[in-house]
Amino acid sequence: MSRSHQSIETREEFFRKLKFLIFSRVIIITFLLGSTVLMHFKEKSVFLGPYLICLYAIIVSTYSLNLFYILVLNRIKNLISFAYIQIVLDLVYVTAIIYITGGIESIFSFLFILSIINASILLYRQGGFAIASASSIFYGACLGLEYYGVLPPLFGQPAGILTYKAIEIFYTIVMNIAGFYATALLSSFLAEQVRKSKKDLKEKELSLDHLEALHENIVQSIGSGILTLNNLGKITSFNNAAQLITQLKSPEILGKSFYEIFFPFQDNIINLNNIPKRFETSFTRSDGAALILGFSFSILRDKEQNEIGKISTFQDLTSVRDMEEKIKRMDRLAAIGGLAAGIAHEIRNPLTSLSGSIQVLRDELDLHDENRKLMDIALGETKRLNNLITDFLLFAQPERGEKKKLDLSSLIEETLDLFIHSPECKQNIRVTKSIATDIFIEGNAGHIKQVFWNILKNAVQSQPVGGAIHIAALIETREITSEEYMLNKKAKISIRDAGCGIPKEIQKKIFDPFFTTKEQGSGLGLAISYRIIENHKGELTIRSKENQGTEVIILFPLVSNNP
Repeated sequence: MSRSHQSIETREEFFRKLKFLIFSRVIIITFLLGSTVLMHFKEKSVFLGPYLICLYAIIVSTYSLNLFYILVLNRIKNLISFAYIQIVLDLVYVTAIIYITGGIESIFSFLFILSIINASILLYRQGGFAIASASSIFYGACLGLEYYGVLPPLFGQPAGILTYKAIEIFYTIVMNIAGFYATALLSSFLAEQVRKSKKDLKEKELSLDHLEALHENIVQSIGSGILTLNNLGKITSFNNAAQLITQLKSPEILGKSFYEIFFPFQDNIINLNNIPKRFETSFTRSDGAALILGFSFSILRDKEQNEIGKISTFQDLTSVRDMEEKIKRMDRLAAIGGLAAGIAHEIRNPLTSLSGSIQVLRDELDLHDENRKLMDIALGETKRLNNLITDFLLFAQPERGEKKKLDLSSLIEETLDLFIHSPECKQNIRVTKSIATDIFIEGNAGHIKQVFWNILKNAVQSQPVGGAIHIAALIETREITSEEYMLNKKAKISIRDAGCGIPKEIQKKIFDPFFTTKEQGSGLGLAISYRIIENHKGELTIRSKENQGTEVIILFPLVSNNP
């Protein structure tokens, strides 16, 4: 196809037009064949036989030519030239039919008009006027040559054209030529309008496709979850962020009720007509993660401003709420820590005096066995109170003590070796480890060992004899930048047991000082551990399910191994 036509329509579209041209030609020839057969049965004159033979020959050759067109159509590269060849050959056949059927008296001159219309549809204005000009030449030449005797009457046909005056022949030719050009003008105008309409439609479709693609990309690229509901409360769209937050796929939930997905155990807790603009709700994902989702709803309207449903943006607020809880916990710990430090100092001095006095009396007085036993109990209790006060001070002022670069793997190995051989570790507790080397942090070795010891002791106490503990240490790589490589890498320590787990309702209290579920516990172990890790700019989180064990995860900032 030529460049101008390629810019307007595709090869496939022009190919379909050519097939339509061939099909319409077959229809016209079939109609002509029927007319010829009908003429054959009606006319009994012998002299009409040769004309019918010629018409039959033209019809058969036209059928054969159309069959040839169909066979070679898929192999033609230049469809424009192929279209011109077909239409010009059509003009040749039309001229032959007009000559056979009487020239000026033939009723088939309208076939030129059909060819002009076909040319206008296929080749637009240029093709329409080119074929109109060719039709004028063919028609004028046929009548002129016949009038001047260049084309003799066919098979002894009476020279009826000789009865017409030259002016009448000229008038007929001029009127038909005017009709040819008028047809070309009108049909090409209509074809151009159709082409222009198609072009405008394609441009609008393209603009609409771009707009829809842009809209889709914007919606899918937004970090917040977006969903839409129809007036029945059914979900009609669910963007990528929404799928990522909830781990639900669009095909799974499209068409389902909003309440069915987000409130499965409550029957229409929120009426769609009275739905709040903002609210929060809990949501449990398929992997068991409990989320807090914050929804914001607005009315969804069509272009006529009719309400067609609701549109909502929502976010996972779990980390935000956890951070709020963490800040509240830090505030509580700071307040209690300050109070504990003051009380510990006030108690330790008289307690030291009391313990020393009891020791002197026990050593210098001659006591009976029962009285000596009472003295030993008093000394034991003062020692226990002194240990509790030491824990108070460690909880209140964990920042005390020198910090230096520590080899974390060696620190864990030392703590494990001491703990396994201590009375705190029950018999038959199987301890496994997976500890990477060359992990360096900055901190106080004694304090960090105290953290590991407290957590290991809790892990042992949460399971019967024969339980299992696994401790792992590795480097966790988060999203990093080249400038802050070490700041975005963390040392991760995981201590996992197979114990009874922690009930969900008390998990938020386990870091509170003096909170304990053990009969002999002080409730300071995890609180002290949390304060120490906080002082080392680390993070401590606990994942636990009842009867499925507990995992304690500790993150410390890394330091470079360079001296």
